Amino acid sequence: MGINIDIDYKTDLNEVLRLLLYRNKITIAELARRMSELSGKQYTRFNLRAKLQNNRLKFNEAVLIFDILGYKIDLKELV
Repeated sequence: MGINIDIDYKTDLNEVLRLLLYRNKITIAELARRMSELSGKQYTRFNLRAKLQNNRLKFNEAVLIFDILGYKIDLKELV
């Protein structure tokens, strides 16, 4: 099942990720656990939530989250 989200500079990544977490029935705590397991870095629900709320999520962390949720980022050239 695919989902298309048109993203521009006004898009709130926090809202997009929360929507995808809801659709996949995964909590922030479970996401943090899986991120820690796959990356070898320590993530908690508290520091992950803070990163999302304060727009401090790194691109590689976003890619990891999308991978965990079963999505990929597909960049397309604007024409």
